[in-house]
Amino acid sequence: MAKILNDYPSVALKPEDLNGRIDFTQIFGRKNPVHIEVGSGKAAFLLNQAKAQPDVNFLGIEWARKYYRYSVDRIGRWGLKNVRIIRTDAVDFIINFVPDNSVECFHIYFPDPWPKKTPPQKTLHCPRKSRAYPPLPCPRRHY
Repeated sequence: MAKILNDYPSVALKPEDLNGRIDFTQIFGRKNPVHIEVGSGKAAFLLNQAKAQPDVNFLGIEWARKYYRYSVDRIGRWGLKNVRIIRTDAVDFIINFVPDNSVECFHIYFPDPWPKKTPPQKTLHCPRKSRAYPPLPCPRRHY
């Protein structure tokens, strides 16, 4: 029997609802530092960090629909108010919707975690996409 995944509108951001640069204070309902994780998978990192750092707002970006839906359900069940997730292309989202100097930290751990015969232009770190990234709009950088 398949697990029933619930939708939590307060957790999930929809790309079609965004119009220009986003206002993190409006999205989270408070003005706190923002961390973005690219490639959130099943949201393990987001949930653990959000619980450990309640004064930080976390936004996950996940492209894979099945992981995104699982993450929305999981984040919603945990009931944490400082986590949101969006299903979209990370590079496009960062360039077009994230205001400069609005993110304290980007977490990029496993955007494409397993070795496979993926054409290089489809990976997050290909030259074409890395040129598209703006300089990291972070006051502090964590690597």
